[in-house]
Amino acid sequence: MEEKRASRFSRIKIPYQWRSTLFWKDTGTAYLYLLPSIIILSVFVFYPFFSAFRLSLYKWSSLNPPGEWYGFRHYTYLFGNKMFLKSLWTTFYYVGVTVPLTLVLGLAIASILDKALRFLSFYRVAYFLPYISPVVALVMVWRWMFNTDFGLINYFIKVLDTIPFIHINPVNWFREPSVAVPMLIAYSVWKFVGYQAIILLAGLQGIDKMYYDAARIDGASMLQTWRKVTLPLLSPQIFFVFVMSLIGSFKIFTEVDILFGGGGGPLGSARTIVYYIVEQGLRGTYRMGRAAAASVILFGIIFAFTIFQMVVTQKRVHYQ
Repeated sequence: MEEKRASRFSRIKIPYQWRSTLFWKDTGTAYLYLLPSIIILSVFVFYPFFSAFRLSLYKWSSLNPPGEWYGFRHYTYLFGNKMFLKSLWTTFYYVGVTVPLTLVLGLAIASILDKALRFLSFYRVAYFLPYISPVVALVMVWRWMFNTDFGLINYFIKVLDTIPFIHINPVNWFREPSVAVPMLIAYSVWKFVGYQAIILLAGLQGIDKMYYDAARIDGASMLQTWRKVTLPLLSPQIFFVFVMSLIGSFKIFTEVDILFGGGGGPLGSARTIVYYIVEQGLRGTYRMGRAAAASVILFGIIFAFTIFQMVVTQKRVHYQ
C-alpha cells in the first residue's frame, strides 16, 4: 500500500504540461518511424482501394474514359448476374475446401517432421520446395501429369483398369467441368502445405518440453496431451497460417489462367472472382467500372472474414 501511495504521489508531483510535452514527443517519434510504412501503404493500398471504389461508381471503359456517373448500378448488376454469382460460389467452394485441408495436412506433416527421423533435412526441403518454385513451372508440370493422352495420372488409371473387378476409365481432366475445381484444390494443397508445415514446425519446436513432462507425470494420454498442451500453445501459429491462407486463397488467379489455358476452365467451372475481375476489366469487354465493383466486393468479403477471425477465432489464441 505504501509503495502504491508513493507511486501515485510521485505521479501527481509531475507537472501536467511536462507530461503532455513528453507524450507528444514520444508519439511524434513513433509516427516518424512509422512514416515509411504509412507512405507505402497509402500509395499502394489505400489510394488504389479508394480509386477502385470511385471507379465502380462510373460506367467507365478503358476505350472511353472517364465515363458517365453510374451510381451503385454495377453492384446491383453483379448480384443479379449468374456468371458473377457462379464465380463467387466457385471461390467459396475452393476456399472452403483448400484452407482447412491444407491446415490439417500441414499440422500433420509438422508433427511428423518434429520427430527425430533419418534424412529429416531432406524431408523438410522436399515439402517446402513447391512453395518457393515458380508458379508457371509448377502448373506446367501439373498440365503434363493430367494430360489426357500421355499424362501420369491417366497412365496409373489405365494400369488399375487392368486389375479384375476394377473398371476405371481415363478422365479428360481439362474438358470435364466436374473435376476442374478439385484438380485446382489438389494443386493448391500440394503447393502450400509445405509452407504451413514449416511455420507450424517452428511453433512446435518453440514449445517448452516441460509441459509435455508435466502432462506425462499427470498420466495424460497422447490425444489429451495434443488437445490440452500442443494445440493451445501452437494456436498463434495456427491462427497466422489460417488467416494468410484464407486471404491468399480468395485471390487465386494465375493457377487458373495457366492450368486451363484461359476461359476459367471447361464451361467456366473454375472461374474464380479474381478471374472474373480480370475478364471484365482487361480482356475483351474492358468494363472497368464493373471490374472495380467486383474488386470492392472481394475486398469486403476478405475484410469481413478477417475481422470475424480476429474477433471470434483469436479468443482461443494463447500467446503466453
